[in-house]
Amino acid sequence: MIKRIIFCLFFCCVFTSLIYAADTPKLFTKDNVLAAGCYNDGFSSSDMTLIIQLTVGNDIIFDEGVEVKYHVPDKDVDGWTELEFDDKSWKNGITSIGYGDGDDNTEIKAGEVGSLYTRYHFDVPKATTSKKIMFRIDYDDSYILWLNGVEIGRSANIATLSPVGEIPAWDVSRIVDSMPDVEATKVPKGKPNKDRWKRAVTPRDRDVHETIHEFEIDVKFGGGSALSVEAADKLTTAWARLKVDLD
Repeated sequence: MIKRIIFCLFFCCVFTSLIYAADTPKLFTKDNVLAAGCYNDGFSSSDMTLIIQLTVGNDIIFDEGVEVKYHVPDKDVDGWTELEFDDKSWKNGITSIGYGDGDDNTEIKAGEVGSLYTRYHFDVPKATTSKKIMFRIDYDDSYILWLNGVEIGRSANIATLSPVGEIPAWDVSRIVDSMPDVEATKVPKGKPNKDRWKRAVTPRDRDVHETIHEFEIDVKFGGGSALSVEAADKLTTAWARLKVDLD
């Protein structure tokens, strides 16, 4: 009976900590991944772009013109937002990836593009002393961001098609076809273009033509390398140790 009580208390504590971890993303000194989905307002859209700048403290970690893995889906891709997802078969590009308006460093073929998936791999040497990180986003028509597998932000217009916390279908704009249109700033492509982030900023709950979204998020320091941290392994190891103690 005592063993059962101890196990239940242990499991509840672990489960609670995992729920908390899902709410606040971890930031690592090495091997971080930002998964970014860009979604069109319809398959006949004339343009598409998603440009992201990430700063930690006073350091710009990446910006327009950085290398990124990308995929133009024609079906749902299981687990593509997760940290451990294998994107080696995806194409290599230079952000922004998109088409139309001359603001993309890597042009994809226009027409019948419902969404675009990108994955940024990056290190943050000062992660141990960082508590907040800043994102700046120039987009057309909508976006959702996941940092190390945790959703951290989305434009207001995509929330009308997919509930917060849910990964939308690759062709969500075809299914619903009601996403409000948003235009990027029309600043020309660059590596980076320093004028881009001087444009007007609006809150994330408002989608306004030719403006920038800018927001901070809280993070937890998660260790040296993201590739060495897996909650399931921690649970197995801890339970094995507890079982030995109980026996």
